[in-house]
Parts: sequence; C-alpha cells; structure tokens
Amino acid sequence: MKNKKGQIGRFILLFAVISILIIAIYFTFYFSYSCDNLACFHAHQRECSKTKFINDAEDTIWKYKILGEVNKACEIEVEVLKVKQGNLDRKRIENKMMTCYLPLGEDTAPESDISNCHGLLKEELQEIIIEKLHLYVIENIGEISEELKKVV
Repeated sequence: MKNKKGQIGRFILLFAVISILIIAIYFTFYFSYSCDNLACFHAHQRECSKTKFINDAEDTIWKYKILGEVNKACEIEVEVLKVKQGNLDRKRIENKMMTCYLPLGEDTAPESDISNCHGLLKEELQEIIIEKLHLYVIENIGEISEELKKVV
C-alpha cells in the first residue's frame, strides 16, 4: 500500500513539474499582450515587451507585433492589412510585411524610418517613393533645368 501511495505521489509531482514547464515555455516564447489603443502599444514598445496591435489609421490599417529585444534593439514586425485611401499603386503594399529594429525605449512608429527595416513591405514602399520622385522630375524638368543653370 505504501508503494502505491509513493507512485501516486511521484506521478502527481511529475505532472506538476511538466505543467509548470509547459506554462513557463508558453509565457516565455508564445504569449504576447494585445493592445486596443496606441498609448498601450507605445507603453509596451518602450519596454519592448511582446505585444500585438492593429492601428486603424486614417488611410491605412497597420498590424504591429513586437517580437522582443535583439542585439540591443526592439524587433517589430509591421504589416499593412488594408489601404483605405490613396492611389491604386498603394494597394500593392497590402498584405506585405517588414521587420523593423528600433532603439530600445523609443516609441515612434516603426514605419516612420524604413532605413531600420527590411522585408517586402520596405521594398514596395521604396519603389513607390522612387516612382513618385521620377514623376516629379519628369513634370518639373524645365524648372529643374533653369535652377541648374543658375547654379553653374
């Protein structure tokens, strides 16, 4: 009878240890907070704690996911879920993602400086910027030429 009680006790102890281990793994690697406003997200961003947030801005719906600290920077995944306003060329950034690395303690929008980012979304944003610059130069070639003559 004592042997059976000892086995049951060991089973309960083993079950408790495995349960605690599973819970610890979940909270360490998989759990992330969910914010419902920008102030909450910025507070978590400054701490670089794992957080998810959907920012329904005026012209674009952004999805942010703070992944944690990497090499003394805060790693944030950014995705454009929907472009609500703008040219058709902006529609091509929908469902594209990029990963940004912001300095710890900073709470600026990750997409505000894409030089800290990499991924398909960054490439598409750069392409749109280049196309707009190209159009600007073409439309204003006469004015640019006159300004260049003044410099030389």
